[in-house]
Amino acid sequence: MHGEITTKRSPIVLMWKFAVIETFGFFLYFIATLLGNTKYELYAQFSFSNFLSYQAAKILFLLSAQFALTVYAFLSWYYEEYTIHADSITHTSGIFWKKAEVFTTNKSVSLTVKPGPLGKLFHYGSISVKKDTSSFTLSHISRPERIIKAIWGEYDVPEHAFGRKPDIEKLLGETEHDRLEFKSSLRFDYKAGNASRELEKAAMKTVAAFLNSNGGYLVIGVSDIRMPLGLKNDYQTLQRKDSDGFENHFSQSFNNMIGPEFRSFIKLWFHNMNGYELCTIQTLPSPRPVYLKIDNDEHFYMRTGNISTSLKLSEIESYARSRWPNRVS
Repeated sequence: MHGEITTKRSPIVLMWKFAVIETFGFFLYFIATLLGNTKYELYAQFSFSNFLSYQAAKILFLLSAQFALTVYAFLSWYYEEYTIHADSITHTSGIFWKKAEVFTTNKSVSLTVKPGPLGKLFHYGSISVKKDTSSFTLSHISRPERIIKAIWGEYDVPEHAFGRKPDIEKLLGETEHDRLEFKSSLRFDYKAGNASRELEKAAMKTVAAFLNSNGGYLVIGVSDIRMPLGLKNDYQTLQRKDSDGFENHFSQSFNNMIGPEFRSFIKLWFHNMNGYELCTIQTLPSPRPVYLKIDNDEHFYMRTGNISTSLKLSEIESYARSRWPNRVS
């Protein structure tokens, strides 16, 4: 994560505090009225009662108390904030004596938004962060969905999450299944003899399905019978005709069709097998739903067996609830 994200509680919280102050003040005034002349008799015992009338003193006291409580409420809101770092969330509060509570995070945390009765109307809510057996709450913050996106978008998947380089011979010894698929090329159409946008879409469809399922491996540069074809023809369609150019083009297409916030869940491995260069695109499971954007339309894919299946709009919500039970809507 580069830098940090800081957010405060919603101003609606401050308004609620002001409302509580007014209610509390009214309650005290009501109690005072029950004391009758006792208030005046007590006030008359003070020396300054000779030059300041009881009514003036009462108004001055009420205004001063209300002002002090209002300033305190505002400063307590102003100096309270949440700071999101790459591996932690810090809650800072206090006017004269600062308190800081730190909650460590990682990519396995689950995030849930609780909007509350008025949250949807005024765009605020609380974010519940759970990790293993511990939890932390960002209470009543403005536009929590924006913070959620920032948290997920700023996290980097550690390199060790991908494990060791895949054994290409072992992969080619398997048949396609829910976590493995083979393609002859990323964009070169062997029948037409030129670059094909449709082939790129098909590759991204597989990657999106892996992201929405349990992850997997897409091997590029092998035939239907898993014989090496290499990436040479793909390279010839690129401005930079090597593996770096191939990965750069893949990243550009991925960012356009799936989104750069998910790029850290993908790693490209290049292999040399019998003089042919092959590419394995390793995909980790996404922590939230991924949509494939094609021609201004969004599509949702998941893996069922050895194929990538498109879900209807009515089916996506049901699948998402079971796949990501703690996701943010």
